[in-house]
Amino acid sequence: MSSFRIEKYSFNQAAVATLSKDKEKNWPVVYQIRNSGEIYIGETTNLKNRMRQHLDSEEKANLRGGVFNVVFDDTFNKSAALDLESYLIRYFSGDGHYKVLNRNDGMLDRDYYDRDNYRKLFKDIWERLRELKIADKTIVEIENSELFKFSPYKNLRFEQLDVVTKILLNIDGAIQQNNKSLSIIGGDAGTGKTIVIMYLAKLLADLQTFDGDEEDIDDESNFSDFFTNKTLNDRFKNKKIALVIPQTSLRGRVESILKNSGLGDADFQIFSPIAFGKQDNDFDITLVDEAHLLKIGGYNQQGQTLQTVKDINKKLFGDTEPHSELDWIMKKSKNVVMVYSEKQRVRPGNINFKDDLQKYYIPFGGREYKLTDQIRSDGGEKYIQYIDYIFSKSFHPAQKETFKNFEAKLFTDFRQFVDAIHQKEEEYGLSRLVAGFAWKWKSKEDKSAYDIEIDDVKLRWNSTLVNFLGSEKSKEEVGSIYTVQGDDLNYAGVIIGKDLIRRKGRLMFNKEAYADIGALKRNRRQVSNGEVLDDDYFLEQVLQVYKVLLSRAMKGVYIYVCDDELRKYLSKYFDVI
Repeated sequence: MSSFRIEKYSFNQAAVATLSKDKEKNWPVVYQIRNSGEIYIGETTNLKNRMRQHLDSEEKANLRGGVFNVVFDDTFNKSAALDLESYLIRYFSGDGHYKVLNRNDGMLDRDYYDRDNYRKLFKDIWERLRELKIADKTIVEIENSELFKFSPYKNLRFEQLDVVTKILLNIDGAIQQNNKSLSIIGGDAGTGKTIVIMYLAKLLADLQTFDGDEEDIDDESNFSDFFTNKTLNDRFKNKKIALVIPQTSLRGRVESILKNSGLGDADFQIFSPIAFGKQDNDFDITLVDEAHLLKIGGYNQQGQTLQTVKDINKKLFGDTEPHSELDWIMKKSKNVVMVYSEKQRVRPGNINFKDDLQKYYIPFGGREYKLTDQIRSDGGEKYIQYIDYIFSKSFHPAQKETFKNFEAKLFTDFRQFVDAIHQKEEEYGLSRLVAGFAWKWKSKEDKSAYDIEIDDVKLRWNSTLVNFLGSEKSKEEVGSIYTVQGDDLNYAGVIIGKDLIRRKGRLMFNKEAYADIGALKRNRRQVSNGEVLDDDYFLEQVLQVYKVLLSRAMKGVYIYVCDDELRKYLSKYFDVI
């Protein structure tokens, strides 16, 4: 029998006054105060006193007249209660039924005695909340949702917490000295770089709007000093904050998620690089996700500079010479925090470290922070390294590796491959087909046309560039690198087209089968420098694409290879079906 119980009370002075003596004992409980559309989650060892504080708080004024539910469990200690509090904050945020009102003052993925059993209990508590119609979605539905995956209410690991802390201190030091700062978050795919950016976004907004009422700030939280130390907190007030997201497919979703998480009255805006460059105002703090996707310039199909880009360059630099989107950001910002991974550059037109980023190190006092813990793939760091070696131009693994909690299989029958991914979609959800850009996008113009035809199976590329994974059609379509980069899948069915082949014992680029016309073009800087882009250059780009696609999955990857010799090579490293 479960050890917990959940009780419901009206959130008003009269109801709180009648709380019985046994509810006042020095024992931790977890509660949720809610009205029809908003919810606040907390924990306390003195329920009556805590509810009185909340009733007196102007920040909770909208909740007065609502209700509060309390989770009682005589087995709870302080650590378990704090863990349940953060668990409910995360899952109510992912559930989407209520707008979560909590601040982001520093939730850590704590370890404590008997944590595994407590977390099993938490799942039972969630199911009970669903039975009471307080929560809607199941745990599996939430964990597969974008609201959960991109939630700023994540419990940080120690490594992530350390990075966030150092970045905050770096910005604070720059503000005090009236200097500029540049913080670069690096790391392989799946190490939680975007989680850190999302966490920072919410934290900075909360610091800006904090009204000095310390009732909601736990003195054990990791960033409590940034709220409760008035001198320190004041330095983060009245700051213009921007979040720049180059990916069209991600930007709208993040904006919706942060809005649902509650940015309050913070001076916080989300932009595409072009929209950011067009702003008249400069920004005190600019966050940039996936900065390796920033462009060196904006061009049309003929390689001509777009007029909008010329106008931005003229406004910012007084000329229409080529400047990168990174240049715009650095010109208009005092403190910049960006996610950057050289390994995830997939086009010549994307900025690079040597030519674009490095020049800002000295003027902005650049600092790098690298995340190493693999938190996406159940295959861990070992799997990511394995993929990196297999798809290397030189070094290759000596033998096949297996991964205890992760499937990696190579299929020889395309129909069986497609059916296997559809089966995983039925079983786990978030299982999709993805491919390298080795087929023309015919269905973009002709909706009746098919793009990828292998054996007797006909498929189309993604019909939307925005929220491909959330589209119902996506289960029957194939996503490109431009629709899934930055996303998580449970299972990825990766189609390796004939843009990547193997001949004479070497991986090779096959231009004849390459359909990404934009990626074949030299950027303006390469044209000016007279650089020639040879097959080795494009081989590196194609290898990067497939490494990214193969690193999207949490539970497993299924692979189909179009080139016979490449399939034979890969059969040495994967179980063959």
